[in-house]
Amino acid sequence: MQKPKVSKNFIYIGTALVLAVLASVVAVRYVQQQVADRTRDDRAMTQIAVPASDLPQGTVITESDLQLRRIPSDLVPADAVTADNFGEYAGRMLRAPVRGGAPLSAAALVPLYDQFSRVIPKGKVAYTLSVDENNSISGMIAPGDLIDILLMMDGDTGEEGGPGAQVFPLLDQIKVLATGSRVGERITPDGQVAPTVDGFSSVTLELDRYQANQLAIASKAGTLRVLLRELNDGSPGSPNGLNENALLRSLGSGSNGIDPDGGIEFIIGGRG
Repeated sequence: MQKPKVSKNFIYIGTALVLAVLASVVAVRYVQQQVADRTRDDRAMTQIAVPASDLPQGTVITESDLQLRRIPSDLVPADAVTADNFGEYAGRMLRAPVRGGAPLSAAALVPLYDQFSRVIPKGKVAYTLSVDENNSISGMIAPGDLIDILLMMDGDTGEEGGPGAQVFPLLDQIKVLATGSRVGERITPDGQVAPTVDGFSSVTLELDRYQANQLAIASKAGTLRVLLRELNDGSPGSPNGLNENALLRSLGSGSNGIDPDGGIEFIIGGRG
């Protein structure tokens, strides 16, 4: 019995299909390898906590709201919430909306002050200073502000020619931790910043121990005056004090018979 003949055309077509499939597989693998090589990120990676979905302002963060994500270490915010420090931020409220998958920074969360000692930097102390309406800049000082403190002392302006009232620069660039019982922002349940209560009788300052000793002595020696700085002003305070006589001389007026130029006036009478 004669075997059926296979057309050479079918053989050619079959071979071409097999080669085409092999070529396609090789091409796909080559493209995938090139893409992998060109998109490979060899940078160090850090695991951070990101919101699992968009969260509105006022949300109190819990563990279920977050998921872990690996991103390049050089893109991690300095105050990012990570798997290691999440416990420090759990239970805090968002001060602004956040997007799902974006790095979550501590600055986006309202601080907790259940223990005031948490806001005092290591090596510093908190010092509470009593203030009045004038000394509190009419109640306009707020936590986080920077202030300078002057010491004012009464002096003798009698016949002995004393210097009179004097003022001395005591401390400068001092951070305010609290005004009265207010520490940072107060947030309402709907995520809004609560209005501040006007008036307070004390400010709590961040000092080192020597500055605290200076302020304690100064508060007994004279009257303290507070100067409010612009928030980003890092310039040094005045190095010198001022007294009443020096002020009068600078205004062109002497005192107790003393000439503004520092000389003594003589009056010489003639013969009668």
